[in-house]
Amino acid sequence: MPRTDSLRQIVERAIEPGLPWLRALFIGAILASLFAAIASTAPMGRSLAWPVAVEALCSVIFLAEYLLRLWTVAPRAGASRGRATLWLARSPLMLVDLVGLLPLFLLLLVPSQTGLILLLQMTRFLRLARYSTGLQAVGMVFVAERGPLAASLVIGGGMLLAAATGMYLLEGTAQPDKLGSIPLAMYWAIITLATVGYGDIYPVTTAGKVFAGAAAVSGIVFFALPVAIIATGFLHQIRRRDFIVSYAMVARVPLFSRLDAGAVVELAGLLKARRLAPDTIILRQGDTGDEMFFIASGEVEVVLPDRVVVLHTGDFFGEAAVLGNARRNATVIARSACELLALGAADVLRLAGRQPQVGEALRAAVAARTKA
Repeated sequence: MPRTDSLRQIVERAIEPGLPWLRALFIGAILASLFAAIASTAPMGRSLAWPVAVEALCSVIFLAEYLLRLWTVAPRAGASRGRATLWLARSPLMLVDLVGLLPLFLLLLVPSQTGLILLLQMTRFLRLARYSTGLQAVGMVFVAERGPLAASLVIGGGMLLAAATGMYLLEGTAQPDKLGSIPLAMYWAIITLATVGYGDIYPVTTAGKVFAGAAAVSGIVFFALPVAIIATGFLHQIRRRDFIVSYAMVARVPLFSRLDAGAVVELAGLLKARRLAPDTIILRQGDTGDEMFFIASGEVEVVLPDRVVVLHTGDFFGEAAVLGNARRNATVIARSACELLALGAADVLRLAGRQPQVGEALRAAVAARTKA
């Protein structure tokens, strides 16, 4: 008998990865709750009832989502459902969800704590990380680069201490009310190193002015350090994600099914993944052939002078121009949304030399299509 999914499994698939309309509902609730929280701080908003109503409605949606995620969690091998539920509840995203539920209970129990409630409401912005790969990538960058970032933070603390101490020694006597101690000079050091420079505290002695200029330049140099670390880490994260996507797409192409893991890894580094919308012209007849393509998903139409051939997932095209002829002998159009893997001409020849079975399959395909 065919296996039927339980209600728990159906709800799990509806939530994660999520039905489009349900994802839109959750994202809309996050944005609506943030808007209502912001509006409630305005003079007019404090006297209106709709921000409270929006908060209550969104909180009910958040609570339902949280409980459903806990209810639908699948137990790990050898673990009970209770253990799996506890493990999920302690995950970072679920902790963010839990913090986002606290304003609902605070409004019911201690509504006078408006500042704390507002602060907790603002943390709901982090819930968008569940639906945004970009925010997830940023989070992974901070985790992956936590060592260098911590080192730059230590360097920044040292610079802050040095700037405050130097300004205290140079300006403490001239301005005892503003720079008469290192704790007082810390405020000046922060705004100077950050190159904000409010102008409420500034040096009056020549030595103090020279020192302030050096501190400002040092601040510019310092802030470039963590920015460079984050930017480099983000680039590595994007490349790593693209490689994983390419690896998964390569594994779906039958031509590469016999390759070992090392060859697939090497090939994934050479291939370029492309996603195309329907009716996109991929190749034009008569163009120079410098790439061939493998279809990871979707369908394409090969428009020949006398007929039209439809290629599906797992097929490839463009090999004739790469292996032999210099010009394309057909026009290829995406019949549906497609995921393609492009391989350069030089890499095709190198691959055919290193993997004889792939080279033989490509040459056999060229011969068969020429006869047809």
